[in-house]
Amino acid sequence: MFKFISLAERLDFLEAVRFLAERAKIMLPESDDPQEEERARLKQRILDINLLAARFFNEAINSRHGEAAAGYLNKRGISQSTVRRFGLGFSYNEWDSLYKYLKAQGITEGEMLKSGLVLQSRSGQMYDRFKGRLMFPIFDVRGNVIGFGGRVLDDSLPKYMNSPETPAYNKRKHLYALNFAKNSEDTGLIIVEGYMDVISLHQSGITNVVASLGTALTESQGRILKKYADEIIISYDADTAGQAATLRGLELLNDIGCSVRVLSVPDGKDPDDYIRKNGPDRFRKLAENALPLVEYKIRMLKNEHDLDKTDGRIAFLNKAAGVMAKVDNVVEREMYIKKLSREYEISEEAMLSEVIRRTRPAGRQSLKLAKAVEAAKRSASPAESIEAKLIQNERFILSLLCVDNSIYKTLKEIFDIDQYTGGENRKTAQILYRRMEERKGTTPAELLNIVSAEESDEYARILNEECHCDDNQKAILGKIRDIEKLKMESRRDKVIELLKNESSLAEGEEAKLKLELKNLMQEINAINYKNLSREGRGK
Repeated sequence: MFKFISLAERLDFLEAVRFLAERAKIMLPESDDPQEEERARLKQRILDINLLAARFFNEAINSRHGEAAAGYLNKRGISQSTVRRFGLGFSYNEWDSLYKYLKAQGITEGEMLKSGLVLQSRSGQMYDRFKGRLMFPIFDVRGNVIGFGGRVLDDSLPKYMNSPETPAYNKRKHLYALNFAKNSEDTGLIIVEGYMDVISLHQSGITNVVASLGTALTESQGRILKKYADEIIISYDADTAGQAATLRGLELLNDIGCSVRVLSVPDGKDPDDYIRKNGPDRFRKLAENALPLVEYKIRMLKNEHDLDKTDGRIAFLNKAAGVMAKVDNVVEREMYIKKLSREYEISEEAMLSEVIRRTRPAGRQSLKLAKAVEAAKRSASPAESIEAKLIQNERFILSLLCVDNSIYKTLKEIFDIDQYTGGENRKTAQILYRRMEERKGTTPAELLNIVSAEESDEYARILNEECHCDDNQKAILGKIRDIEKLKMESRRDKVIELLKNESSLAEGEEAKLKLELKNLMQEINAINYKNLSREGRGK
């Protein structure tokens, strides 16, 4: 059942468990901490309140009070089926309509305030946060209503208003319509700015579209996007602020390993306007021709300089060289160098020389990493003793954790700090695990700063030579199995040494040791058999 939900809803195992638990109204144990349990109960209560509010708003848009909101949607070409699909609604143009409704449903004032849907004046009077607005329920990836966005129907400000952050809603960790877009048959995901852009595109059959929730794209949102698609296309406004937001989003997504491109809508129109005028096929063509990150940066640089003047061309080409110096792929870099050389009549050698010059002054961290890698390559030697092998395997685990922070969930459950053999490894693990618990994350460069100068060479070698796995989860589980086997072998050797000195053993101790040795040998052989079977399947 969990496997089916994981595949059908594109959720990982834990999300599938939560999905089914919420359907069955079963409270999952979150933590042994009473405060965490209370927070989990409050989160579920807020989700229940949000669902009541969403139904209340949806009923309102179909009443005479919601005629203006319904008319606005009709004018924008939004169908009734789309209204139902996205749960669109209307908040009454009254001070306390929702408050009275929730109170009648048995919701306490304290719960209403914590949901963010109701506010309290200085005099103690309760009133609705949203008043006279077109309402957009915000869903999490499992389809729970976690918050709301509200749009005015006139020229009053603010034009948009969103729910505040609550135990159920954090705008930096969610994306509008991802609950629909994750199941799209289209490859990749398109990010747009507004709710109406998303809704209009989905209605037109372009269902791989999401929007950030009133914030610049965050790293948390970027990692969520990468989970569902390797290619991300950003379509933001063509104004200066929009271009700056696009560039920040592109850099962020590129840094976490996504393939990123930019979709430019002609004449500065937003996607909703463009698709209503030109149709979905023309928009799909725009998406197909979206610019890669490097080309987008170069186009922006062109717009910043007067290329009809010599000094403008020189400034542009120098900055373009800076852009290309950050391209890791040598083939891609050479392709752009050739293209710019032809276009601006400058020799490829001169352009390449400038790019290379800009790659030399690497930052402190990069320089340290490069030196450490070289030193490690010269001094690296295979570990001989079991203890040395254990320490090496533990270093691999810590290195891979810094390369892929997502494996921390696995490590936390099956390989805690006390299981590290080496004292230095244990200290390093304490620092890294704490950073993960604090949700700060970590990087290979930070790892090299944490460990001692003597260890940094070896860590650099591991990062450079060993941490390029096809499946990081499988790699970490395999390494943990290797560690378990090594510990068994270490204990086996100790037992054998003890049995060699039979005369020093107490009565009955010899039999216990022989039984332990037998069990150890069986477990080691079982692991060896599994490894051989796995290698055979791989071949």
